[in-house]
Amino acid sequence: MHRCEACERISACTVCGHRVTGFDHIGVRASTSRGEHATTGPRRNTTNSGSGVWHFARPCGHKIASPANSPRVKYNGGPLWKAGYTWQNVYWGSYFATPPNSSWVKRVDNAVTNIENDTAYSGGLSEYNVGIGKVIPSAIVKTNPPTRVSDVQIKQTLTSWISQGTLANFGNQGAYNIFLPPGVTVSLSPLEASCKVFCDYHNTVNGTNGPFYTVEPYPCAQGCNHCTSDPFDTLTQGLSEEMVELKTDMDPGTGWVIGNEELCDYCDANFVCNRISTGEFVNAWYDKGKTACWTGPSTSNLELLPTSLDSGRSRIQTGT
Repeated sequence: MHRCEACERISACTVCGHRVTGFDHIGVRASTSRGEHATTGPRRNTTNSGSGVWHFARPCGHKIASPANSPRVKYNGGPLWKAGYTWQNVYWGSYFATPPNSSWVKRVDNAVTNIENDTAYSGGLSEYNVGIGKVIPSAIVKTNPPTRVSDVQIKQTLTSWISQGTLANFGNQGAYNIFLPPGVTVSLSPLEASCKVFCDYHNTVNGTNGPFYTVEPYPCAQGCNHCTSDPFDTLTQGLSEEMVELKTDMDPGTGWVIGNEELCDYCDANFVCNRISTGEFVNAWYDKGKTACWTGPSTSNLELLPTSLDSGRSRIQTGT
């Protein structure tokens, strides 16, 4: 139950004061549209409002405050993505089934394949004992989602799709990228809504047993793209991050982390625009072998945000 440094010392919710019986952990990429990151000086993630592993107390569901980040790359013993694991893209809503949007679906499908198979980007994660997976044909679920859907509802719906045979059943050996149509807001709690507070996230239905999934709301108009104004670039930046962080931290908080942050979260705080060889914008992950954030063949410093750890990258430690 208490699997992370932030949670093991907390017995009462820091929001409502009620006794905590456990925690739900979600790997989240925060939106910058509300200024979750400071504009100058080092950032200390003391409230868990930035990108990283967010901690939700049971049974009240409040997001708890977390201590400052540790400068240590740490593996917590949880499941990691192995070679041969499988991705399936899931497009939820009749929006994606219409002819005008078929090109968007195809383009996203190609991006997932390109991200997963890029030897420099995904292949480099081998230093974290993570492999390359395969991508099977996508599924379009024509039943429309609610205009406001919670992560709890997404878990229930994903479980139903698998049990009904709408989606392939991977068990704990694969994951689903769930794409939502325009006009749908995802909530992680009554106070945490997509675009307003966060961009996208990854999670699991049943801990280390899966099924594992990422959730990609339709690209937000602001706060989620550091490089261009193109919605597709917004999508691939978030999608690449969630794919990397799911693979290296499948059950959020149990895999590779840097304090409360996952591998891309650390690099997002000092952002560099990166592209892989096929041209898609992707978010960098921390390369512990080089003690630096990953850079692709086409990079540009379009926006620099403050460093994630006040100790600086040169002092980051590696542990297992």
